[in-house]
Amino acid sequence: MRRAFSLIELLVVIGVIALLISLLLPALGSARETARTLKCQAVLRQIQAAAHLYVNSNRDNLPREGTLGTTKETERRNIPWDIAFRPSFDERASTGHDIGDQFAVAPYYRCPSVRMSSQPVHYISNGFAFRQPGEVDERGAVDPLFRRGPTPITVVRTPSSTPYMSELADDPDDELFKVWKSLGSSDMSLGQCYDVWRPRHLTPGSGDYRINPARHGGKNATVAGSNAAFFDAHVAIVKPELLSNPNTWDDGFYSGG
Repeated sequence: MRRAFSLIELLVVIGVIALLISLLLPALGSARETARTLKCQAVLRQIQAAAHLYVNSNRDNLPREGTLGTTKETERRNIPWDIAFRPSFDERASTGHDIGDQFAVAPYYRCPSVRMSSQPVHYISNGFAFRQPGEVDERGAVDPLFRRGPTPITVVRTPSSTPYMSELADDPDDELFKVWKSLGSSDMSLGQCYDVWRPRHLTPGSGDYRINPARHGGKNATVAGSNAAFFDAHVAIVKPELLSNPNTWDDGFYSGG
């Protein structure tokens, strides 16, 4: 006669299984987040490769803060990075010719950790201009001539510690996206928005908060923060307190005045 499990034995087995699951789930979650972080870094490295090609073809100039010019001559003078690099990813785009889909089909600009957002581009570039150390030049808010625009990469004093790109703020209710879409229907009109160049872009609750300083890692991570690509082209996780500080974005090239 076969001996059946008693109720107590079954409860013990169920308890052990539940305990094992509770131990494994955090590890699995951590592994998934690590995978997403690495995929995000791979996206940034691909963008940096496109940036390298652009710099080599444009007298060492790197796109920074994008501005849609008001005339045919100035329309693309301060070309956004996402417009400038797109020909490296999509054969439909070329110098002076945009696809016209406002990045609807641009998976090469998207982070795998972003959820519930209509934003087609998930990264922002460093458009900060400084008058002197510690003083952001905000004259660009009223006069585009004071905005950073394309910059010779050789003027960046500390390329290994100055972020060139990082991750866009979460936008689950499309608040930012709706405002940016209202600026026009062209790739340029939307593409010009994916940068940071004012302290308010780094300030939560400002209404124009453009960074996510802690997208990756989580509570149990050794290093929590967001990915950033630096001017020397390396990619790494940067801590939230650094990404939220305008001085971190200072390229060392000062306008004075």
